[in-house]
Amino acid sequence: MTISEILVDRWHRLPLSAFPRSVLQRTALCFEDTLAVSLASASIGVGTAASRVAARSGTGPATLWGTGRGVSAGEASMANGMLAHAMDYDDLHAASIMHSSAVVVPTAIALGEQQSVSGPEMLAAAAVGYQVAAVLGRLAPGPFQEHGFQSTAVLGTFAATAIAARLLRLTTAEAVSAYGIAGSMASGLMEFLSDGSDVKQMHPGWSAHGGIRAAELAAAGFKGPATVFEGRFGVFRSFARVSTDASRLAELQLDHWEVEDMAPKPYPACLCVHPQVQAVLELRARGDIDPDRIDDVTEIRCDVPHFYVPLVYEPAAAKRAVRTPYEGRFSAPYCMARAIVDGTLGVASFAPDKLSDPRVTAIAAKVTYREEALPEFPRSFPARVTVEKRDGARATAYVAHNLGSPANPLGIEQIDRKFLDCTAAALGESTARDLILAIRGLPLVGSESTFFGRLRSADLTSGRQSETRVDQVVLASQFEGSV
Repeated sequence: MTISEILVDRWHRLPLSAFPRSVLQRTALCFEDTLAVSLASASIGVGTAASRVAARSGTGPATLWGTGRGVSAGEASMANGMLAHAMDYDDLHAASIMHSSAVVVPTAIALGEQQSVSGPEMLAAAAVGYQVAAVLGRLAPGPFQEHGFQSTAVLGTFAATAIAARLLRLTTAEAVSAYGIAGSMASGLMEFLSDGSDVKQMHPGWSAHGGIRAAELAAAGFKGPATVFEGRFGVFRSFARVSTDASRLAELQLDHWEVEDMAPKPYPACLCVHPQVQAVLELRARGDIDPDRIDDVTEIRCDVPHFYVPLVYEPAAAKRAVRTPYEGRFSAPYCMARAIVDGTLGVASFAPDKLSDPRVTAIAAKVTYREEALPEFPRSFPARVTVEKRDGARATAYVAHNLGSPANPLGIEQIDRKFLDCTAAALGESTARDLILAIRGLPLVGSESTFFGRLRSADLTSGRQSETRVDQVVLASQFEGSV
């Protein structure tokens, strides 16, 4: 059997009764976190280009999040996936280095609405998407990015395909073909790092859209190669320069429910900066670094895995003097300096006036790095930060497990708080809390109508100004100093 045949055989027709209730509940929490960051993005006008395009496409059954209107499932998944990833505030599966939810949740909800499936079945399909994303990502964590492709964009297309194949009720043969077709939908270049432009926001949405279309084509009789993953021109050789085959799946724990390893983010930035931000917040809380006495500091040294370096440290000059919000989200020096000055890192930290703050630029210039193979990576994202002072004093903080990771998880109350921080100012607290309750109810049969209704009523365009500046919305993170 090929890899795609094994994936289909294992999960495509898995009965709903085989999904533990705890897995459905955990999947619902991922829905909550994804909708939180998506609605936050929509409320401040970040990542909304695909929503504006979709709004011109006509009407349909799938909600365009934050607008109160429906479009086709394909258009909705594209637009909502872009919103989910627009601020890099969406969760991550660290071991596979995949932003799975930004693909999985928009796909499952869009098709769930279109196909009128039950809440439990929608969550089960999403859980299958998490399985496929993580298993494929675990086969090669890192090489996709090293060769210029975001693994979320490439492999996320297959997670969306798995969801679509299940909810559209494809036959086994059609599902295998759908994976083969999806291979030609996959892409996602990392070139946005060169100038801090917006294109990475699009990646999960395009993957969601591509997965749905691949399943639709397969259902129409279109054929795709069964060897799409391991073939000589398959995904792993072409995108990651890695050879793999079906025998590699035996090395993985396929019985493990991967959704349980999804890690919600406390900060709206690349995960490669999170442990350093946590470390400087700890040093600040201990009094080892004082933003009002920053001249006492000669160096802020970060010991980090090699994987972080091209993403958040190099080219050094650009990372120390960011020009756009996206450059800021992918700059360890900027994020650390902003956290030192403000005592937090939140949505407002990337407003235009914040980026040019001379205090932050001065602190960022003191940040250096060394590569070190830290043992917790990639199961978690670790870092060591050492502050050197003019008088020879030295202080160090080591974060072994980033906040939100399976070894240092966010609790349900913290996820709820993040949802309210992201949505209550724009929706009103009552509407935001009602939406949380509707999401929590999805593991119950008959819950879907309430959920879809409340999602459609979460209209950010009703009665608000056409332009909302990020610094006018109170969306600061509430996880200050957590390590």
